[in-house]
Amino acid sequence: MLASVLVGGSISAAVAADYPTKNIDLVVPFDPGGAVDATSRIIAETANTLLQGGEINVVNKSGGGGIVGQTFASRAAPDGYTLLAMTSSVVTNPQMKGASYTVEDFLPVGLYNLDPEVIVVPAGSPFKSAEEFIAAAEKEPLNIVIAGIGTSHHMSGLAIERVTEAKFNYVPTKGFGQQLQAVLGGHADGAFWPMGEASSHAESGGVRLLAIASDARDEKFADVPTFQEAGIDIPIWATFRGWSVPKGTPDDVVATLSDLLRQVYETPAYTEKMSEAGFGPVYRDAAEFRKVIDEYAKLTSVIIEENGLGK
Repeated sequence: MLASVLVGGSISAAVAADYPTKNIDLVVPFDPGGAVDATSRIIAETANTLLQGGEINVVNKSGGGGIVGQTFASRAAPDGYTLLAMTSSVVTNPQMKGASYTVEDFLPVGLYNLDPEVIVVPAGSPFKSAEEFIAAAEKEPLNIVIAGIGTSHHMSGLAIERVTEAKFNYVPTKGFGQQLQAVLGGHADGAFWPMGEASSHAESGGVRLLAIASDARDEKFADVPTFQEAGIDIPIWATFRGWSVPKGTPDDVVATLSDLLRQVYETPAYTEKMSEAGFGPVYRDAAEFRKVIDEYAKLTSVIIEENGLGK
């Protein structure tokens, strides 16, 4: 139960007293070390100072670009003791890879991060600007490492292809570590990463950022143009990260979890850690998270259909 809820939170004391009574598994469908894993552990650390009756345990179940963990979570008992660290691949994996679940098999709990996409190249790359990068890709396809086929990073590349004449060869990897090695070692022409994963490596000089898919420049990287400033007609493209639960989970449990996520967001130590790690903390409740999911589904369904990627 949430300690603060019993003192006067928005969720009834009766519900809070009943849940949780044991530990909760937060399933991360990717390898340790990536953005979803890192943010999940930051959240769990703070959440466990607020919970009574159980703790949140981060459980990595990687494979298939998220399918293994997402399938596991979709089949879990709808009792609030299995959460999914939900990303955009829950939307695209069923469409592109024939996953056994659909996005409707999950109930949104809350959104905690929107992470804009950036074009990344090795520090020693000949491409000094997004314009040079796109021009080269229009002459000959560039090799781009991505987290997996169907991820938001793959979708962002296809979105760039849609509004330019650029072409990319997509090289899926197992985990962010492999992507990082490929880029730092100059074994790939570039990558499409969320800013949260790219920022520390750009600050250290290991990679160069060419453009950010946001409506404004990032304060830390004021010299990096937005996509639109670089002539790429995509105003915003961001990876979303949040919590979801299996369909059928009681409304009171969903509300309790959403309230927990809100309380985490309102904890200064949490927002400080997220910001320091490069992940801008936000909070959107279940209804607002649903809007984000639906909007992403609309954007990607067109791209998937145009590229003949549907199953």
